[in-house]
Amino acid sequence: MLNKLLIIDDDLVTIKICELLVTNTQFAKEVTKFVNGKEAIDYFSNYFERKKKKETVEIPPDLILLDLYMPVMDGWEFLDNFIRKYSGRIGDTKIAILSSSINPQDFMKAQEYPEVIDFINKPLLAFTLEDLKQNNDLKKFFN
Repeated sequence: MLNKLLIIDDDLVTIKICELLVTNTQFAKEVTKFVNGKEAIDYFSNYFERKKKKETVEIPPDLILLDLYMPVMDGWEFLDNFIRKYSGRIGDTKIAILSSSINPQDFMKAQEYPEVIDFINKPLLAFTLEDLKQNNDLKKFFN
């Protein structure tokens, strides 16, 4: 089971579906949610500020489920910011795109990011989580 999962999506129904599936399938112990990429970047910024001040910090996420098209800061902007500022400092956090996009260019662009381990079409389904459990980057959490 993952220790922590982040969901970044502006659709509250998608977030609720993800939460229910993650809980029912015992995919992750903890779920944190954000409705846009900026909220998530602020979360990581605050995490490192607290860490720098030697304050108590929570465990970093093992996986991020990331929507691509959101207001304020979309998934692509989040990815670029996260990788540039935090990826090398946070540990082994992986990202799975969770999108309704059927644009082949989105799929190809996602493959350019080594942190992105999967491109999942919405809605998230229980068998998709089972497939993720078999991903080489996540297997260690489910043995």
